Amino acid sequence: MSVDNLQEKMKLEVIKKKLDNVWVGLALGLILTVIGFFLSKWVKDPTNSYTIQGFWNLLMGKNNYYMEILTFSLLPNMLAFYFLFFQWKMDKALKGLIFITIMFLGLIFLMH
Repeated sequence: MSVDNLQEKMKLEVIKKKLDNVWVGLALGLILTVIGFFLSKWVKDPTNSYTIQGFWNLLMGKNNYYMEILTFSLLPNMLAFYFLFFQWKMDKALKGLIFITIMFLGLIFLMH
């Protein structure tokens, strides 16, 4: 292993240690859930028949679509879980991601 590769690996480890905290996981989980919601609107409503507010009402309303929207909204969190846990071993950030995901799921289920 060359000196440059070793230095690069050490830099990545330092960055990983700085980012491995619960707050990063919470922020990541919140941001990815919002991104997932917008992606689900884009995929599930390609004709734009619903506004963002209308699509949100589908998620919050008493209908058969809320579980599909919820599942699709949380897909980015599953991808982040894979990388944080299996690839990067960032356990503290993973705790924040899991916490915000469970809180989001609980909120949706309480509203139904």
